[in-house]
Amino acid sequence: MPFNSHRFPVNDTYIAWGSTLAEAEALLPGHTWWEPYGGWPNLRGACQSVFGLAATECNLRAPAAHKPIMQVSYQLAALALGEWMAAVPEPWLTPLTALLGPPAEAAFTANTWHRGPGSVMYSARWRRPEVIISLSVFGGVRHEQGGPAAAGLWLDWQDEIAAARPFYEAARNQSAALQAAAGQLAGPLQVFTTQLAQGGFMMANFAAEDPYPALSNTLLRQSQRALYREGLLETPIQIQDQLTDHQIALWAVPGRAEWAVSTRWDTVLLISNGPAVELVILRPAKGSGGLTLRIGDLRLSDEYDTPGLGALAAALKQQVGLVVNRVEDYDC
Repeated sequence: MPFNSHRFPVNDTYIAWGSTLAEAEALLPGHTWWEPYGGWPNLRGACQSVFGLAATECNLRAPAAHKPIMQVSYQLAALALGEWMAAVPEPWLTPLTALLGPPAEAAFTANTWHRGPGSVMYSARWRRPEVIISLSVFGGVRHEQGGPAAAGLWLDWQDEIAAARPFYEAARNQSAALQAAAGQLAGPLQVFTTQLAQGGFMMANFAAEDPYPALSNTLLRQSQRALYREGLLETPIQIQDQLTDHQIALWAVPGRAEWAVSTRWDTVLLISNGPAVELVILRPAKGSGGLTLRIGDLRLSDEYDTPGLGALAAALKQQVGLVVNRVEDYDC
């Protein structure tokens, strides 16, 4: 069967990209799901085969339970070749090349004499406009819950604009309402300056030829934000025009029982009991240290021993009434 980039298989069931975890689970009645891994919400369970290759398990991952699946991975069954032969790529590379054509990238990635089950000895990657397919051949047999595995296969859906569409529309409506409220601002903003520039949220994709496509594509950047960071909104143009990349504004939203923290790009809304705030202070040790202030989905960074983020954290506590969790460590 030819490769179809608009869907992915779980055994004999094909699921369309754009499906949520709940929708995928409904398409797989009777499937036993194991304890999920950490990180993104995921469905993890046994899988017998993928593209004709023997498999042991699969994992379906999404940014949130109500959002589309963006990655599916498969553990590929170890063959009867013995531990030493586990890192030979041909048993997986040959049939995948017959299905997908020659890979865009392929290389041995580790020294043959320094390998083990935790290492990756060989990797290959195929790119399609809708999906990127990646093969990793391990340096030995991994004994997983589904059985011994010697390689992994990953499918990553690339159409983030389509994946984000319903969330993008909701975020755009919220941003429009915030911009209307910002038009009623009468006084100056409370501005905090950082040594480091604060960029807008975006997701890098190091499997793609261009790992930073959102830098030059506003719709993609805003779609990524709606898909991966639902707590962030577009900063109102009236606020953008008053800030540089090195400035952060704290302002009370006119007519609403909310405050806002804004960079030139992204804004997070605040009420007295949320979101969570954490100030991380990394003292110099092996490096020069640094500061990170996390306000819900907004992440701000600066150089160590600079006053801007500390002053903002204090204002969040004193003026907004938020609890600021302070963490100190060394950058080692």
